[in-house]
Amino acid sequence: MAAASADSASARPDGSRPGHSTPRKTEVPKLQSGLTLLEMIVVLMIAGMALALGFQSLGQWRRADTAISSMTGQARQAVLTQHWLHDSVRSLTPVEDVPFQGTDSALSGISLNPTLSSQGGATSVAWRIEQASDGTSLVLDEQGTATTMALPGVVSAHFAYYDPEGKESAQWPPPLGVADALPMSVALFMTTHTGDIRVWGTSIAGIRNPVVTLYELERD
Repeated sequence: MAAASADSASARPDGSRPGHSTPRKTEVPKLQSGLTLLEMIVVLMIAGMALALGFQSLGQWRRADTAISSMTGQARQAVLTQHWLHDSVRSLTPVEDVPFQGTDSALSGISLNPTLSSQGGATSVAWRIEQASDGTSLVLDEQGTATTMALPGVVSAHFAYYDPEGKESAQWPPPLGVADALPMSVALFMTTHTGDIRVWGTSIAGIRNPVVTLYELERD
């Protein structure tokens, strides 16, 4: 009992015993929420730079897309013009009353494959080269209906005509000698602004001279 009383007497009111220190609570500093003004300025600067780069890239993409679309459209136009010229010249047929005429800047004759007409058959066609300050064009005229087709990048052009031996002439019929009513082939030479030369050549598929019909005199 005496020992218990001694322990009770030595105890402090807060429950601790003499000679023992009371542990203190460690206060944890509160973390500051949000961004400081300097950090906010840095974030805004980075976001502004990202937006500027984005708009610059968008502008470059639009310019590139416009250029590519323009080139694609010009390429389609050139291919269409080449096909039309090829089909028209390939289907030329000799007609005695309407002889074929060809120079270095134009040609005309009768074609069995009209381009502008909805109906097939023998049709009067004429192709001519037009030079202008804004470029070179091909003009197709079929019985009074004409259409103009630009030749992108071409600064000059001329037609050439070839006989069965491959001899070239700047006009048809040639100025000297005896020749067929139609040439063996026709070529369009085009010089671009870079100095390159393009050639569209077409061979005539049918006969090159009119068919002569012989009539026998009737006998009694």
